[in-house]
Amino acid sequence: MTSLQIFDEFIKPHSAGSCMHYSILQPEMLYFQHEYGLISYIKKYGFYFVLSDPIFKTSEESSQKELIDIFLKKYKNVSFVQVSQDFAEFLHREFNFYATQIGNERIIDVQRWDISGKRKQVIRTACNQAAKQHIKITENPLEKDYEAISSKWLETRRVKKREIKFLIRTHPFVEIETRTFCAYDLEGILIAYIIFDPIFKNGKCIGYVPDISRSSPVFKQGTYYAIMVEAIRVFKAEGLQQINLGLSPLILSDNSEKYESKRLRRVFQLLRKYVTKLYNYSGINYTKSRFVADTENSKDGRVLSAFLCHKSPLPLLQVTAIFKASNVI
Repeated sequence: MTSLQIFDEFIKPHSAGSCMHYSILQPEMLYFQHEYGLISYIKKYGFYFVLSDPIFKTSEESSQKELIDIFLKKYKNVSFVQVSQDFAEFLHREFNFYATQIGNERIIDVQRWDISGKRKQVIRTACNQAAKQHIKITENPLEKDYEAISSKWLETRRVKKREIKFLIRTHPFVEIETRTFCAYDLEGILIAYIIFDPIFKNGKCIGYVPDISRSSPVFKQGTYYAIMVEAIRVFKAEGLQQINLGLSPLILSDNSEKYESKRLRRVFQLLRKYVTKLYNYSGINYTKSRFVADTENSKDGRVLSAFLCHKSPLPLLQVTAIFKASNVI
């Protein structure tokens, strides 16, 4: 099936609000199709990694169980990467998988979010600086001049010239119903952009995830905040519900679920503490936390845990393979 067919026949009509379903269109993905739904996966070093919750065509749990059962009988050494807590609990209950947190997703409530509050001071400062520098932020679906910005941005990363993939889709690959917001300097030169991927539920777009963001090193992080504020304004006017800020890797909640592997959870905690050269875990989390706090009663949105589901209590080979598939190592 082509990317367009997968989008039209599975993602758009049957996605249940996952921010990851658009990412299954990546070129390296393989697909297991069945009358009950679609499972997207890759094969790496003898392991099979399913990305995101499967896309189910039916809400009947018995049919969903049958789809997973058929897949697991056909493929061995299967893990499920970046899945929701509901699906993680389903895999634990029905198939005896461990389900261990790998990070969290912060979801902005677009209709309730505003720019006020002490925690958002850095966002307001960024917007004020953008205005003082006469930076124009606008949605521009026709913008194509990405390469210069992207290559300079990659030079600023901790792991230079190595773009993360799999868990974060690369750009460009296929841009179906995405939204592009750009920042231009006083001379009209592109200095930053964010590409938003659509999120569907019950056949309707309910929001977006800012999956691809790049900025000139001259303007750094502040431009991201300013572009996001403009996007929120536009999406609010359109009546959309949410912006999912995507995965913050290795940001784990204080509470450990009964179905988590304590040994793997400890490994993740150590990775975040001592292996900071691979990824700026804390910096990414700080940026996203300016939009949505950790508190459960935040009017700005909510924070959800994302899970890795695995059979072995300490799947170090699988975790290493995921890092390699994601181009982290």
